[in-house]
Parts: sequence; C-alpha cells; structure tokens
Amino acid sequence: MQQPDLQALWLQAVAHFDRDELREAETLCLQLVEYAPERPLAYTMLARICHALGLTRPATFNAFQASRRCIQAPVHDVLIVAAVLVEVGEHQLAHAVLGFIDAEHADAESLLEVGRLYSILEDQEQALRCIRLARAGGRNGGFVDHMEGIVLSFLGPIDEAVAACESSVAKNPGYGHAQWSCAQFGRKDGARERIERMRAALALPDIDNDDITYLHYGLFKEYDTLGETDEAWASLMAGAQARRGVTEHDAAKEAAAYDALIAATPVNFLDDCAEVPTDAATPIFVVGMPRTGTTLLERILGNHPQIKTCGELNDFRQQMQWVNNRRLTLSLDETIGSYIARLDPVVLGHRYLTKTAWAADGKGFYVDKHPMNFQWCGAILKALPHAKIINLRRHPLDSCFSNLKELFAHKYYPYSYVLDELAAHYRNYARLMRHWHAIAPGRILDVRYEDLASQPDVEAKRVQAYLGLPEVDGVTDILANKTVTTTASTLQLRQPIHTRNVGGWRRYATGMAPVQALLQDLVHDYEGVAEPSLAAAGGS
Repeated sequence: MQQPDLQALWLQAVAHFDRDELREAETLCLQLVEYAPERPLAYTMLARICHALGLTRPATFNAFQASRRCIQAPVHDVLIVAAVLVEVGEHQLAHAVLGFIDAEHADAESLLEVGRLYSILEDQEQALRCIRLARAGGRNGGFVDHMEGIVLSFLGPIDEAVAACESSVAKNPGYGHAQWSCAQFGRKDGARERIERMRAALALPDIDNDDITYLHYGLFKEYDTLGETDEAWASLMAGAQARRGVTEHDAAKEAAAYDALIAATPVNFLDDCAEVPTDAATPIFVVGMPRTGTTLLERILGNHPQIKTCGELNDFRQQMQWVNNRRLTLSLDETIGSYIARLDPVVLGHRYLTKTAWAADGKGFYVDKHPMNFQWCGAILKALPHAKIINLRRHPLDSCFSNLKELFAHKYYPYSYVLDELAAHYRNYARLMRHWHAIAPGRILDVRYEDLASQPDVEAKRVQAYLGLPEVDGVTDILANKTVTTTASTLQLRQPIHTRNVGGWRRYATGMAPVQALLQDLVHDYEGVAEPSLAAAGGS
C-alpha cells in the first residue's frame, strides 16, 4: 500500500479542527497514527479534540502519548506537545517535555515560545534565559522587551524590569499591555508623562479593545498613585466597561451554580470520607477571593521550615475533571451539583496526592494557593480528610474594590467588571463559605486580612497552631522569603507587611456606593463580629 502524504494529511486535519469539524479531524489523525505511530502531532490533535469535547481522560491519555514521542522530534513539534500538555493541565509533564529542546541551538522564534511556556509553568529563570537567547538570535522589538520586563518583574531586579517595559513602550506606543505594565510599578516620578503618552495612545486610529482596556487600567493606576481619585475612577470604569464588553458572565447562572453546590453537599456529606495515605506530605489549601491576602499568607507559611509553597496549583480541579471524565467550564452552572455528586472521593484523593507529591519537595506540608478552591472545600475535605484549609477573609468592600481594580487575564474572574455583578459574586462566596463551615465545623480556619496585616505575629501563631506545627519565630519577615511569585501581588511583596491597603475602598466611597448598598448586611456582620477563637476554628 502506498503511504499517503503525511504532511498533507496533517494540514487537512488542522483545517478541519480550525473549522470545528472534529469528527473529520479525528479520522485523519487516526490515519496519521496508523502510518506514522512514532510521531507526536496526531496525538496532540486527538488530545485537543477530546479536550474540546470535554473528555478529560482521553485528552490526558493522548497528550501523554504525544509526550512519549518527543525525544527525537523537531523543536516545533515539541512546542506543540508542551502547549497541549499545558492545555490539559499536565504542567509537570509539560515542563519535562520542554527539556528536550536545546535552547542554545533553537531558532529565535521558537525560543520566544519556549520562554512563554516556561513562564506559564512558573519557571521564570528558564523563561528569562530563553527570551534573552531569542534576543541574541536577532528577535527584538517591543513585544520581546515586554516579555522580558514581565519576567524580570517576577524575578527582580525591578529597575531592569522597568527599563525593559519602558523600552517596549518606546518602540510601540500603542502597545497597551506594556503601557499598563509601566504603570504598575507605582512611581510618582514621571507619572504625568506616562499619563500623557497613554492618552495619546488612546487617540491612535488602529488601537484595539485589548489595548484600550490596558490603557484605561494603566491610567487608573497612575492617577491613583498621584491621589487624583476622580480621574482614577473614571479611567477604571472605562477600562472595566471595555473588558466587560468582551467577557461573558451571567450572575443568575452563577447564583444557581452556588445553590446547586450547597444542595449537593448537605450536612451529612462528610459522614463517609475517603481513606487516603496520611503518612506523606499534608496539603494546605489557602482559599478566598483573589487579591484578599492569600499571597501574603503564603509567603508567611513559606518561611516555616516544614512548609513548601507551590503557587496557584490547578490540580484539584484537574483531578475532579479526570475522575468524572468531564471538563469543567470556567463559569459554573447548575449542573455542578450533579457533577460533585458523581465524584469518587477515593480516586480523587489518591490522584491529587499522587499528582502533587513532587510539590512537597521532602517537606511535611505544601501549600496549594489557588483562591478559587473555595468552591471545592466540601469535595476537598471528603477526598482528603487530613487536608488543612485556610480561608482568607477581607472586608467586603475592600475585597470587591481589590477585585475591581485588578485587570485579570481574559475569561478569569469575569464578575469583576460590573459593580452589581461584583457584589453578587462576593455574596455567593460568603454564603458558600458559611455553608462549608456549617457542614465541617472546626475544619476550616478563617484568617482576616486586617488582622494579618496589623498583627502578623499573632495570626502566624494561630495558623501554626491550627496546622499542628511548632511555632517558628521570624516567619512574618516576608522579605526573607526569596521564592518567586507570579501573582498580581508580586510587586507588593517586596515591602514589609503594612496596613496601607486596609480600608482602601474608602478613597473611592462615592463610586463604591452601589456595592456598599448591595452588601450592607455583610459589611455590618463583618465589622461587628469578632474573629472566632482558635478552638472554634479547629486548633487541633
């Protein structure tokens, strides 16, 4: 039998996939596997097809099969495999696959993609190395400067990060993301000039919605730094409106999803929990709304010699998807109740511990700091009865304002761009956490951001007692923690703990008035109720 033109088959498969003709693409990929079983790309396409159909197990299986065929594969193929592994949530394996690429001999364009993937995988040192190799290979321009600036902002030194971002803007003034990055460093010097150049960029004829959004958020930051709150609020609202215009969010659907989560986890939900190994490292889940102090607590925890911090892992959600063989959408709906009911807690617990065992790095505890894990506290405690959960609470209006002023990545935290949707989400978060406390009394420790900022040593002792760890002095010296962080708090963590952000919403009280009115009862409760005692919060 004459072998077909494999490249032609592959290009046809790609064309079908791009047109969402998944069955036709699958047929061609199976032919490619038959004729060239040693090549990885057909498996990557099969993984993407399964992922698009929401089938987590075969997506993961095919991505794994692709990874096994990377040793002698061209750089371009290895990059596709690594990207697909990231897409299906196999980050550790994606990092290993990138190791097949000899960066010293790769072309500049490929090196930029390698650097991008390393940065996603939170290996910023390798990301910086690849970006600089790409530059040495002749790949320059504003985009490359900005990539370098972003990575340097994670690693330091900050003056080099500032210089790289400023170079990006000088080469491409209409690049809104780079303009926004320059504003994030909080410098009063030169703020007027940066404001004027952002306003000039907004007047450019070929600017797109993404650039417009970044420029308005950058203007907010500059005006906020200067204390000009009226101009800052107007810019913030303009940026939020631009982002919301390209973001899908249904507040009613979200409320129905939280109703379903609560209904699916009644008071007896934890009566029958999984039996999983408890002699290995213990996971600590730090949860809450984003921008409420979760990263600050993580830095404190990371100073304890028995705790390893791991950043925002997505492994629990990923293993839920594997167990049910059904991918979750970023925005939940009412079907989440039946989804939770179908989970096998034994399989879920064992897979989570197996997939995150590397993270502990030989220590007794490791921190999984993905804020949105607050949605899964019931499932976590059922699958991992020995797990610890710490919920970061913050004043409702500070929580909402900190979310509102943060420009999140596309499709993440879509509730944060409209005031009433923001208030509705906070209410959903608060009522779900009340539910978890009700069905798991004493199992979750609440820590208030205001207390963590004003009396960090006291709160650190509470946390260590809850974890059953010996008290260690000096854990609140966050400047001593040199671990790289890639969250929105990365620049703030280069300062000692302070209380300057407590009550920050009050500077924008007029604009925040609709949120205050919608959350009046929760504000009253938060301001009027003392923190629970350690015994009530699970001191054992």
